[in-house]
Amino acid sequence: MTDVHSPQTQLADGLNYFAALDLGSNSFHLVTTRVIDQHVQPLLKFKQKVRLASGLSKTNKLSEEAIQRGLAALQLCAQRLQGFATEQVYVVATHTLREAKNADVFLARAAEIFPFPIHIISGHEEARLIYRGVAQTSSYQGRRLVIDIGGGSTEIIAGEEFEPKILASRSMGCVSFTERFFKDGKLSEKRFKKALIAARSELEPVAAGLRKFNAVEVIGTSGTIKAIAQWVQLRDQSAPDVITRTALQRCVEQLLTHTNISSFNEAAIDADRHGVIAAGLAVLVAVMDELELTSLTCHDAALREGVLYELAERVIGHRDVRQRTIDGMAARYQVDELQAQRVAETAVYLLRQVAKPWQLQQPAWRQRLQWAARVHEVGLQINASSLQSHSGYIIEHADMPGFSKEEQAFLAALVRNYRKKLQLERLPQLYLFEQRDLWRMIVLLRLAVLFNTDRQSSLLLKKIQVRQDTLLLTLTKEGNANPMLLNDLALEAKQQAKLGINLRVYG
Repeated sequence: MTDVHSPQTQLADGLNYFAALDLGSNSFHLVTTRVIDQHVQPLLKFKQKVRLASGLSKTNKLSEEAIQRGLAALQLCAQRLQGFATEQVYVVATHTLREAKNADVFLARAAEIFPFPIHIISGHEEARLIYRGVAQTSSYQGRRLVIDIGGGSTEIIAGEEFEPKILASRSMGCVSFTERFFKDGKLSEKRFKKALIAARSELEPVAAGLRKFNAVEVIGTSGTIKAIAQWVQLRDQSAPDVITRTALQRCVEQLLTHTNISSFNEAAIDADRHGVIAAGLAVLVAVMDELELTSLTCHDAALREGVLYELAERVIGHRDVRQRTIDGMAARYQVDELQAQRVAETAVYLLRQVAKPWQLQQPAWRQRLQWAARVHEVGLQINASSLQSHSGYIIEHADMPGFSKEEQAFLAALVRNYRKKLQLERLPQLYLFEQRDLWRMIVLLRLAVLFNTDRQSSLLLKKIQVRQDTLLLTLTKEGNANPMLLNDLALEAKQQAKLGINLRVYG
């Protein structure tokens, strides 16, 4: 296995090193890379079979055994990430942790042994990153369809060149379907047909749109599809990495000559994948039939490569897809750009004054505050009444490429509480952020909005001082002569007291 030098040595050589870790429903995949002249060069690939999805109960709770398997794998990954800084590593969790009602238990215990934040991403975000991984590592640039069968979900993406056009994530995977239809290892035509019907039913809502896309190239990624491709090539002596629908049917017939998966011993497939191959095969047959596909070609890159390219762009190229998402949302909801800019500038000014005592010096805090200021009025498209609630709802439920579920929840909480009465009981439970930091960011956004209520470029605030949780605001002569501002600040002091902030105003 390739080893990785310490990041300090690497960075001293003028190179940039990154790592992506994909906490999948079947396996955990770690890849470390270095970026040279905009090219991502893999250094280490590490995989641990975890089968998280098999530990998910009917009530969507992870079993203690599954949690322990996941924690053991994370410990091994942590050893291989020693020396990496937080900004060099991005960890994403997919279907099983999206679904698990006790994901918070796993995250809390993981934090004790694993030093990097774990981002649970939505199905659409997973699909977008998969497409990115394929697009960045594929020579074909036309209309393509990408199919990724994972342990708990299957992602199907239609896109052209580097842009995904249709993103679909369906709740069917090789581990979850094994639990539903082949848990005891028994094989039969009846069981296989049930799995096939369930998969086709899951695909039905998205199939028509994907068929109409008329993709020229069809690509399959990840373990299940690669395993089936190897099976087909070895058996038929056919072209590598190609699966035809006819060859796939022969796989079904070959599999169903067995009455139990334990007797299936296909040499081309790794032994640890034998137990889930029936379910994976059923899902792939369903996809090809529903989308009317005659063949597909396997590709090595998938989710983790998409994560790596995005991470490298954020840190090196300063091209953050999250900024594009915010810009797109602001345009779509026709926000008042001048007002958003005024609020953002005031918020950043306030943040600079409190950053050190409140330990908010990292650039990411400024970025989050600017994003919130940019979109805090998107709810005007619904109604000016309860504007903050409408804005918060939109941000919480919108498809926001680049944002993890928790990042999106954090942003929605900021926007939902930028004015009016604070409802602390409605604030989300977060695991990657301290509650205190969320409260303080709400404080700053509320003040930034309050000082720009007149929607004009007015100089109302002279300076701000902070003493622990006491904020001392000194107003300008103009500000002190504004009775509406003084009244608003008096009311605001009562709201900020709920967040443990003592707001004092001086003329």
